[in-house]
Amino acid sequence: MKKSTMFLLSASVLAGMFVSGCQKGDGLDEQAPTGVTNEEQAMEYFALNDEFVANEEETFADKSIETFDYGTFGKIDAAITPLRWGRIISSVTRSVSSTIQPGDTISISLVEKTLTGTFKIRGLNENRDTVTIDKPFTDKSTRKVIFKRVNRDTKKFWRNWVPVATSLVNGGTIDPNNSVKIVKVQFFNPNGDEVVVEKPNEYYLRYRWLRLFTGGQKDVPELISGQALRIVVTVESKSSEEDLVALRYGFGGGNKKRVRLAMTSETNNGGTYTRVFEISRTAPQFVHFHRGFFHMGVDVMTRATLYSDDVNSYAVNWWGVPYRVF
Repeated sequence: MKKSTMFLLSASVLAGMFVSGCQKGDGLDEQAPTGVTNEEQAMEYFALNDEFVANEEETFADKSIETFDYGTFGKIDAAITPLRWGRIISSVTRSVSSTIQPGDTISISLVEKTLTGTFKIRGLNENRDTVTIDKPFTDKSTRKVIFKRVNRDTKKFWRNWVPVATSLVNGGTIDPNNSVKIVKVQFFNPNGDEVVVEKPNEYYLRYRWLRLFTGGQKDVPELISGQALRIVVTVESKSSEEDLVALRYGFGGGNKKRVRLAMTSETNNGGTYTRVFEISRTAPQFVHFHRGFFHMGVDVMTRATLYSDDVNSYAVNWWGVPYRVF
């Protein structure tokens, strides 16, 4: 097996950023990307610039502090009555390590990211004064991209491998503060198709439109504009208080949405709690009418993350599911 690692550092605000992938007309038919001198570096470059990998940050980053897209927070008994919140990402460090599998036809690239920024909350304190709480955070995320060899051209070596499948994104708080985690996500389409994910980095979704890869678990969901979707999320938490689960979807600017999921069951395991959440609307129309490659994000946080004024109270876990709208 061959291994190589490439590290890239971005220190700019990433909200709204979208880096296009390898597409027709991008100029890469005739020359290799800058700094790419071999096949391994080419895979690493395209792993970072794959449409799904490139836009995952846009899914989980907020340009500003906003409300949940579900109304008010209801009756509150906490240090803070949150009115708006947002995850503001200030920098992302990326690394890619690629491993060519035996047979020299399949390679798996592990994409790791470290995201730093500020989790901002605007709310009312116990005196009903408006306050803003800034909680610095460092999140980490991982995902895998499968490449398939399609050629052995020594001149245009950067075109010898193409991405054919991606795992889900798994991100969130790093040790020792990762006190909440997603253990299962279920997606139900109106046509009866069901996607059940328990290990996000091992669940591969094929790029069906390429017709180059038959492995993996399922095709990347290809959704019809305006289609309804039911989502069930199972969470394991160390907190005795009900966690918060939001679905992130849409694309850029004013078209990005967050909607809260409702808890439908809770089991006390003696020290940890298993909670199940579902969409709180009937047949919600989640799928927007903008075609392209996107992520649907499941964003879980402890209650203290949003309702406590302690800047160290921050524990989240988020999964990103790629989808394509046509």
